[in-house]
Amino acid sequence: MDDLLHGEERAVYGDKAYANTGKSQEFESQGIEWHVDRKGTKGHPLTQKDKDWNHQQNRTRAKGEHAFLVVKHLWGYRKVRYKGLLKNAAQVFSIFALANLYMVRKDLLMTRG
Repeated sequence: MDDLLHGEERAVYGDKAYANTGKSQEFESQGIEWHVDRKGTKGHPLTQKDKDWNHQQNRTRAKGEHAFLVVKHLWGYRKVRYKGLLKNAAQVFSIFALANLYMVRKDLLMTRG
């Protein structure tokens, strides 16, 4: 996880694979919000409070991942074509821009009248 962070985070989000109480305390002592799913173990299942926390965090993460669903399932973009880094980057940026427009299409049509 440390390789993914740049040091200027205000919050850290992740699924239960990143659950770590030591890291949680370290980040919170630095004023960084810790939004990683809580994980139960064999002897200590999750409490209802922990399940509610995970549900709330998953709702937030799902909004960010919705664009990936649109790109992969609607347009079939599943892997990078080996065209060169600049061409791949341009293609991915264009596809995600279109995905964002696709996701707000109803709002755009409503404002049109």
